[in-house]
Amino acid sequence: MIEMIKYAIYALLSLNLWVISAGSQTNQITFNGQNRFLNGANIAWRNYANDVGPNARTDMAYFNRIFRQVHSNGGNCLRLWVHIHGGNTPVWSGNKVTGPGANTVRDLQKIVDCAETNQVGVILCLWSFDMLQGKFNTEFPGLTARSYALLTNDTCRSYYLTNALAPIVQGLKRHPAIVAWEVFNEPEGMTPQFGWSTYRVNIAYIQKFVNQCAGAIHRADPSARVSNGAWALFSTTDVTLPGSAHPDNFNYYRDDRLIAAGGDVQGTLDFYMVHYYDWAGGSNRSPFQHDAATWKLDKPLVVAEFSFVGCTNCGQNLHIVLHDRGYAGALDWSFTDENPAGILDQIAGMAAAYPEAILLRTHRPAQR
Repeated sequence: MIEMIKYAIYALLSLNLWVISAGSQTNQITFNGQNRFLNGANIAWRNYANDVGPNARTDMAYFNRIFRQVHSNGGNCLRLWVHIHGGNTPVWSGNKVTGPGANTVRDLQKIVDCAETNQVGVILCLWSFDMLQGKFNTEFPGLTARSYALLTNDTCRSYYLTNALAPIVQGLKRHPAIVAWEVFNEPEGMTPQFGWSTYRVNIAYIQKFVNQCAGAIHRADPSARVSNGAWALFSTTDVTLPGSAHPDNFNYYRDDRLIAAGGDVQGTLDFYMVHYYDWAGGSNRSPFQHDAATWKLDKPLVVAEFSFVGCTNCGQNLHIVLHDRGYAGALDWSFTDENPAGILDQIAGMAAAYPEAILLRTHRPAQR
């Protein structure tokens, strides 16, 4: 009898461990030891590609005001872009990245300290498809050429990982206001498979870059979480619903596919991020009309960009809709160019409906 009881206990423990290791999808992100729905928005930027770094115009009054408003309305997370196109940060010598740029870490430190004071978290997005937009060559001659080298050349990429990315992450290591590091904003925009940027690289290079950046971040700060901002469900799931427009969906950011592309076993994502606008195909690719479980992912999925203005496939309070469908967060676009009052209303509606899902306890002291 004792042996039978031991076997039963062992079987139950094994089952529980299997469920955890299988990564069954949850609708929360772990942040400072608390599992929460990310209820917030995009700041994106105050001064485009010039909020941090050499000669940056870091408007701390603006950031403090936005952080305070979001917290006051029950929000807990904001998304901020860092390098964007790479014109101001990092610092280059030809195609070689030599450092993060003077004051880059200091400026980011001030911003995330301000977020901590206002008890909101920040997702720091490093790069955008804008790095291959030719229009920026006028202000920053050679920008797209060195960005192309960064994406496609192993040596150039290693300079960035070693000389810029690692020092930035180490400089902010274990900061209690950082929810996650995000490698790219909509990298599919600079691929021939999907894109619209002036210049393009095969998506295999995107996978390699994501893999090696994620690995570098995880080594620089083992407590850090990493994600990537995919432009649509086209590139974030292997599930294609009947009636969807071609091409079929394909998850380029699955662990095994990232490792195969870049070779770094630590270079995987901790959760997925996807954007949704009506152009993406209506109901067949709308997270607002399908549960998160529909996409059969093994990690939480945050809907990190959408606009409540004019979205015909979204519903009413979009944050509540996404929460109820099992997604891990809702981040409106954006304080930069949309209706801030409307965004705050969306955040407040979610906070009123599910306060226990979004309330953050006081941040623990920073350990850096």
